Amino acid sequence: MDNRLAPIDPQAATDEQKKVIARLGEGRGRIPTPFNIWLHNPRLAEGMEIIGTHVDRSPVLSEAETEVAILATAVFWNAPYVIANHRKHALKAGVPEAAVAAILDKRRPESVDGRLGAVCDAVADLLAGGAMDDARFARYDADLGRAAIAELLVTIGYFTSISLAMTMHALQPKS
Repeated sequence: MDNRLAPIDPQAATDEQKKVIARLGEGRGRIPTPFNIWLHNPRLAEGMEIIGTHVDRSPVLSEAETEVAILATAVFWNAPYVIANHRKHALKAGVPEAAVAAILDKRRPESVDGRLGAVCDAVADLLAGGAMDDARFARYDADLGRAAIAELLVTIGYFTSISLAMTMHALQPKS
């Protein structure tokens, strides 16, 4: 049901919208699908572009770690479009198939250890409401560091918005 999307025609865009479209072109080479929603509010789209470009090029998380957070968030929000896209990205980034399967089944991946295992655990805890005891927080602080914790929070928040937007606009994965 793509008629809910109502993309902005770059030729008919306002000056504010054109500014964001130009930034998207510079940073990403295209207008990612969620921006067809956010461009209706150019100031919002401008802020989301900054966050999204940062998440896409995280200086703190590996691509696999970022994809764990994205995929788990999409599954949490039951967002088929985002799940389909980021399942592929997660596997390509090196997230083990067993971990991807667990995330898709709404289970905490158990066969992953090291830093990626800590990310899997932290993401599961954050999506469960974020409440954790001091020992668990200390583990994430020691294993990941405060910068990675902050990055996970922003990635989950950004992809919560994307997941909700794609589902609200009834976008389905491309076959």
